[in-house]
Amino acid sequence: MQAEKVAMSTAESGLSEPKCPFSDASPGSIKVGSGSGKRPPRIKCLPFVGPIKPFTGDVMPFLNETRKAYGEAFRFPIMGNELTILCGDDALALLEHDELLSTTRSMEVLARAVKSKLTYTFDGPNHKYYRKIHSGWLNRQLEKERRNEIVTTVGEHTANWKPGHVFDPLKEAQSQTVDVLSRILNGEPFPFTSKELSTVVHTLIFATYGHVPLWLALNNPVYKKTQKKMNENSLKLVRRVRQDPEFAERTLIGQYLKVEPKEDLDGVWRDDDLKIVPIAAYLAGYDTVASAAAFMLYQLLAHPEWLQKVRAEYDELTREADSAGVDPMKQKVLRAIFMEATRINPPGALVIRYATKDFQFKGYTIRKGDEVIVQISSNHMNEALFPNPEKFDPTRFLGDDATQLKRKVLTFGSGAHRCTGAMVGPLFSQEMVSYWVNHFDLELVPGNDKPRIVAVPFTQPMDLKVRVTGRR
Repeated sequence: MQAEKVAMSTAESGLSEPKCPFSDASPGSIKVGSGSGKRPPRIKCLPFVGPIKPFTGDVMPFLNETRKAYGEAFRFPIMGNELTILCGDDALALLEHDELLSTTRSMEVLARAVKSKLTYTFDGPNHKYYRKIHSGWLNRQLEKERRNEIVTTVGEHTANWKPGHVFDPLKEAQSQTVDVLSRILNGEPFPFTSKELSTVVHTLIFATYGHVPLWLALNNPVYKKTQKKMNENSLKLVRRVRQDPEFAERTLIGQYLKVEPKEDLDGVWRDDDLKIVPIAAYLAGYDTVASAAAFMLYQLLAHPEWLQKVRAEYDELTREADSAGVDPMKQKVLRAIFMEATRINPPGALVIRYATKDFQFKGYTIRKGDEVIVQISSNHMNEALFPNPEKFDPTRFLGDDATQLKRKVLTFGSGAHRCTGAMVGPLFSQEMVSYWVNHFDLELVPGNDKPRIVAVPFTQPMDLKVRVTGRR
């Protein structure tokens, strides 16, 4: 049953499955070893500082233009740190396996912050075993079974929306996302403030990707106090799960306790190790799910003809819906808008990995220890796949022939370490946006009607404002 759920999750997420780039069927562009060859070209940019403004802004145009000029492998510094960028299908194929790229350093930051050995298992020899615990539960069936709870939660957050109310879609989406995730995955309303979560999330991001010494990043007094509070709450939750089998069945921690831990955890589920599970649920969706929802709402309000189509579809499905409400998987127009919005503005345009050994990519040498950034959005602006790629056109993803095209849009990562919420993440985004636009009349606020796009490191719409004009 677990294997069937994992297969369903992968198939329904629309993620591609590239071949191993260094198998017998390899095109020959990737070879293990040969660390003495030429390095990828370094782009023209300021020394030490590098192209920090475009790289931390709307990074997609910058990467696409740089790729045209330098090819599918190039380097540049960011504040003194050397980054190697890999693009294209062969780069995506690298992510399917563990042989050459790993996430080890980012997992080490989490392990140090939360003092949990469980984070190390996601790069270890048994990482597939642990990932199945997530993927086997975080699927469409979970969303279907808990849909009323999801919709009720969103309804509570919007209960006070009245004509004239103005909100920031990103902040609103973040608040609603973590509450939904907390209730569905942890069995409790989100127990912290948005400010507390933001402190932890952005400190960990800064420590992981900003190359600040961990002792400095993790010793900020405000962060330490908040992280301690989160750790204590998580330990209480773990103990409650152990004591209440019925409650455990409805939590992600409970899914871990159903299986035996491997030798990398000494064969024992310790409370201190399991406490990362509920915290990771908040970290995972705070930026990606919320950013996807905010970009979706922006595109709908900027293209009212598509908003009208979404509402017409919803009204039709409402007449046919059962007690579980309108299934987002049946809202084909809404799902097409999700695909197109995240194609143009993917919350995760890049993933960061570290080379585990020397290898050759496109004739260039990537050395062991290199910080490698893979552009998972490599195909999003491919004119051969998406004619007039800058245009917002959801019709690309409507119709029976759109299945293969959907697999080129990698919103929630790709490969062996792709987000284990790649199935439920889009559904949660769609549930939120569907509720907003089908229960309220909304408009973009003039002067704040176009987002400023930043990458920190996830791509987010900033300074966008939306006004409630009425309840539908």
